[in-house]
Amino acid sequence: MSTERASPINKATLYAGHKLERVQRYGYQQEAHRKTDFENAAELFKFLGTPTFDGTPDVQFSATVLRSDFFTNANSMSKYIKEKFFKESSSGLVVFKDTERKVPRGHLTDTKCKPDITAAFEDAFNCNNDTTFWPCIRMAGGWASEGTPPEDQETEAISYLHYLLLARPDLYIAQGMLVSEGSMMFLVGIGGFGIRRLKIRWEDKELPKLLYAFIYRTYNPGHFADPSYKLDPIVDDQPTWTITIGVGDAIAERPVPCPNFLPLYASSPFETRTHVFAAKGEGVDVDGKKLTVLKDQLCRTHNRFNERDILELVHKPKRVPGVVEAVYRKSIKLPSQLDGLNVGRVKHRHGLRQFGRPFASIPTVKEMLQVAFDLVEVLRFLRAKRNILHRDISIGNVMYIPPSPDKQDPDTSAEGDEDLSFCDFFLSESPKTTSVLLVDFNHAEDLTSKTGDGHDRVARTGTAVFMARAVELGQPLELPVWRFLDSIPEAPDRYVEHYRDTRMKKFPPMPRKAFGEEAATSAPWRHELDHDIESVFWLMLYWAMTAQPKGGAAEPIATSKWDLLIGGIEDRQLLLEGLLHTRTLSGAFHPTFQPLNNLFKQLAGILCSIDRHWLHESEERDPRDDPEYFAEAFQRLILQFLIKHNGNGDNSFMNQPINSIPRQRLQHSPE
Repeated sequence: MSTERASPINKATLYAGHKLERVQRYGYQQEAHRKTDFENAAELFKFLGTPTFDGTPDVQFSATVLRSDFFTNANSMSKYIKEKFFKESSSGLVVFKDTERKVPRGHLTDTKCKPDITAAFEDAFNCNNDTTFWPCIRMAGGWASEGTPPEDQETEAISYLHYLLLARPDLYIAQGMLVSEGSMMFLVGIGGFGIRRLKIRWEDKELPKLLYAFIYRTYNPGHFADPSYKLDPIVDDQPTWTITIGVGDAIAERPVPCPNFLPLYASSPFETRTHVFAAKGEGVDVDGKKLTVLKDQLCRTHNRFNERDILELVHKPKRVPGVVEAVYRKSIKLPSQLDGLNVGRVKHRHGLRQFGRPFASIPTVKEMLQVAFDLVEVLRFLRAKRNILHRDISIGNVMYIPPSPDKQDPDTSAEGDEDLSFCDFFLSESPKTTSVLLVDFNHAEDLTSKTGDGHDRVARTGTAVFMARAVELGQPLELPVWRFLDSIPEAPDRYVEHYRDTRMKKFPPMPRKAFGEEAATSAPWRHELDHDIESVFWLMLYWAMTAQPKGGAAEPIATSKWDLLIGGIEDRQLLLEGLLHTRTLSGAFHPTFQPLNNLFKQLAGILCSIDRHWLHESEERDPRDDPEYFAEAFQRLILQFLIKHNGNGDNSFMNQPINSIPRQRLQHSPE
């Protein structure tokens, strides 16, 4: 049992929405999408930081402005700004279009949301249907419709800012508006902070000046944007970016362009705003190392740990296969204009060497289970040998590298490493190679440092579907009515032979036993390895429930089972108990992959045992009171299943390719 002292935890609201494979979709949250008002027009004008617009054409708005009149006036003002301030610019004219029933293209979420008001350069619009690409949008807004509650209108307008910040990694601040016949609400979405707003009536004499300033910033974002980004010419409807990084120290820093970097992932625009890009080509050389992935993330200025520092600890004294390697980092201060808001974040830019495919793209059951086994192996190695906990196992942070013909590749091979043994080693005579790639150590923790009271340990937000139940609670699970410790499973012969004097002695097979003691412990609760292993379970279950065999009949997921998976703690506990106590969990898995039910039943038994926290002061020391126990049990059970179902015949499901389109939830399932 670890004796390290945990730092105090500041509770944060847990994000309970469902995070898809590539992005976090919009779901309004009062805490994440926090709104603050500008005190008056003067404060907003100062925030915009534009010319004063003295002597501009006098625009008089009546008390009521029709929709068509708004677009006429906005475009007239835009034309004036173009001719006055950007006459020599080759960027063209910003135009405002009524796009209520048109979906912008090229968003990495494939969102179908339709801003009512879209501003972009004229040549960025498709001449046939007036649509444009999301990364080309300069401002997105809504028109207040009759019969819709004002708070719903505002929430919808904020959703446009949410998606605009996801699509525009170059913007620190996105512009939006909510317009009605009687008033206009200016909206600015500030990455890592929230939304600021000012509502003003049309007849207010300050409104024309503010609108001029707002339109000016669509031409020249200024401090609203990060100049290291440049949108590439869009080819095949696939927006890419050239991101210029500074290499070297501050005195001799040299710019290195990273062209054709494709957005892969974006999330949490008003919190830990994250953007991940991958090179469409071979990547960029940085001091002799290949950079293939760039990641920008807004991190708290007083985070306990830095991702780059964690990765350096991971790969010392030698590289750990299965873990991403950083080759570049830089901290970028937010614009000084935001200092007064106390955003409390800094942009960390990381360049990574390896690139993998999403976990959901693993092509077969066999390979998914091998990756899961190896993921557990890497996690327990990091805990035991590097004192590192990852603390954020999810479908976006576990990648898949297709098997390489190079069995000595240091990224995937543990040959010669006595502390790491991957699944391949136990299934064949091949070297110890892996297809797992663990990424995103932003929430990782070094258990040997920064654990005093002076370092706040902020409770992370994340996706509840992959989060251990106790982590979501921030405390140990309650004692169940039926208290038991599940059996310590047997291990396959090759595993026993390899670990006879180590793991087999530490975790000898034991039968299931009842736990009748009145559990009480004063030990502090903390996130540990067994919680990360529970996250592996939810990751595996997510893959299994969404797996659709290629060429097979479409079988939707039972609504009740899917809702339990993506629900709260009580829902997921019911799902575990359903797996444990029923012979077959109907509707959870595609019929082709139904044999997986038996494996998940066994794994659920491990997770449904009494929470290890309550064993700390038990008189009889039990090997199941060990942070590594879940890892050991999972690896034995997964390996047993792989060996049992190795071969053809009834085991063909193991190598059945899955469809790239996952199973969908049945909207009305008869159960």
